[in-house]
Amino acid sequence: MARWDPWSDLFNMQNEMNRWVSEAFGSGPYLTTTTPVGSRNLAAAAQTVYLPLDIKQTDKEFVIEASVPGFTPEEVEVTADQGVLTIRGERKLESDSDVKSTYLRRERAVYSFVRQLTLPVDVKESEISAGFLNGVLTLHLPRVEAPAPRRIAVTAGPAAVESKVLEAGLAHS
Repeated sequence: MARWDPWSDLFNMQNEMNRWVSEAFGSGPYLTTTTPVGSRNLAAAAQTVYLPLDIKQTDKEFVIEASVPGFTPEEVEVTADQGVLTIRGERKLESDSDVKSTYLRRERAVYSFVRQLTLPVDVKESEISAGFLNGVLTLHLPRVEAPAPRRIAVTAGPAAVESKVLEAGLAHS
């Protein structure tokens, strides 16, 4: 038998209202619960977060920045496979078995995120690098250098035109 906690219902209602407002008006980041609304087990309430990105472009590379506060580099995984860049992370529930305490309120969420982007064709997948500083993940995606324009010599006179026609005729023989 579970003891009724009026605060739990109030906080669940507040979380749902926040989620509805975020979805309706496009403010982020978005936390959405994947457990039923009436779930009282907050520790098991897995949440998915929309990971906002900043993407810059230069002649030599694309730079992607993502804010992932509270994560460590070990909790973030970046992969590039067949033209798709995937950024994935998961914050695990802290074990409080060592500490003899009870939470009165727990607002820091346990959540995960996954964000996938299609890479432009001019990105060198094998040379993508990632850095992590002060809760900001920075990815450097080097671009393939565009080939320099090739100058084609233009010759003057009827001899140049005849030689091109002659060469074309020999090719068909």
